[in-house]
Amino acid sequence: MTLSPKEEKAAMRNTILTQCLEIVALGTTVNGTLLLYLTAIGASVVRTMIYLAIPPLTNALLLLPAAYLADRYGKKLIGQTGIALGILGWGLMALAAYSEDSTEALIVTGIILASISIAMFGAGWFSLLSPIVPAETRGRFFGRLRLTVSIVSLTFSLLFAWILSIYTDEILVYQGIYAVATAAFVVRWFTYRRIPELEPPVAKIENLSFQQIVSSVFQTKNFAAFCSYMFLLSLFTAGAGTLFAMIEKRVLLFSDTSIIILSNVTLIGSMFGMFFGGRVIDRHGTRTVFAGCHIILAQAMVAFLLRVYIPVSFLPYYLGMLHFILGAALGAVGIAMTTELLGILPEKYKSVASSMFVIFQTSGVALSGILPAWFLKIGILRNRWGLSQGDKLQLNVFDGILLGQSQQLQLSAFDSILLCFSLMTLILVATLGLVPSMLNKSEEGSIGMNRL
Repeated sequence: MTLSPKEEKAAMRNTILTQCLEIVALGTTVNGTLLLYLTAIGASVVRTMIYLAIPPLTNALLLLPAAYLADRYGKKLIGQTGIALGILGWGLMALAAYSEDSTEALIVTGIILASISIAMFGAGWFSLLSPIVPAETRGRFFGRLRLTVSIVSLTFSLLFAWILSIYTDEILVYQGIYAVATAAFVVRWFTYRRIPELEPPVAKIENLSFQQIVSSVFQTKNFAAFCSYMFLLSLFTAGAGTLFAMIEKRVLLFSDTSIIILSNVTLIGSMFGMFFGGRVIDRHGTRTVFAGCHIILAQAMVAFLLRVYIPVSFLPYYLGMLHFILGAALGAVGIAMTTELLGILPEKYKSVASSMFVIFQTSGVALSGILPAWFLKIGILRNRWGLSQGDKLQLNVFDGILLGQSQQLQLSAFDSILLCFSLMTLILVATLGLVPSMLNKSEEGSIGMNRL
């Protein structure tokens, strides 16, 4: 089954709308709203931390099984079932406060259902889009998709934060926020139904077991290699933003407001990278973006260490520039990753394959935060170090332009990790051979997906 240009355009429009509606609801579980809600109903700190861990844990456990079901019974069926569970889950969180005796239990039930919903929907998402989005426009499409979703996410996050800053202790406000999330999922049910499923399920026809399908996917040419590449790239780049913030807070002693502003600059940079990265991909290929971003990310991390040579009056602007560059590079890498993934998915079992890739990539993201924390805990890194023997030489060179406080002129353990990240990111340029395909313009000027 193929789509006409009009049907294709409508399908991609509904895809963007579906994702925008999802992010409205997801924002209530990851931006602090859920934490505040649990605090408002009196949940203990320990129970709150456990409840907040339910979504990522559920996703890790259920993503592959849900993908298997999507390949066996249909992506749309599993996706719509997930949306239905999401409506129930967010609805329970909205109504929970009306039951004084079981408020916490209902919220936890809602969290569990919403988490299952996220896993079931995400399991077949990339495989559903694979035949819909033409190879020659994937970069621009996913750039526009990510950019739109980011703008919607930022808008609703700021709106919810503004509302909560005015009505800090009123349970009714939280109920209203989760009611909006529920309504978004109801509308999402209808937009998702309008996205066509062009490829029928094959696992049920072939009657293969889960283990057989996973083994078959791993044997797909170049698939495991690309998963390994994205795991390594995520491992050495995903935690850079957190390290930037930790240095600004604990070493440079920036205010909370300044750190929030710089974080928003990173978000703006990522939007820029998504938008223009998609266009570069369609014109020059994914490998061009990957190679360029390796160098840019490494340089941005090294430049962050060179802040000791920047005059204090200019330091916030310098760091803001680095935040923007970091966000832009990571945004472009995200678009290149998604574009490349859709190009290398096997003909069969696409849901399982895309879910396996997501597990590899998110594992790299998680370890990018866990490993630095472990190194800091065991204390093998120096808390203070620098290129000179002390502050005096630096102060003489700059004649007092910089702050005279040693903590702002010396580098820290966080900088040691950042330096390691930058070196490994640069070294990983040699692993670009693991990227199995790229978009090239043919001699006639058309663009197609080539597999190496």
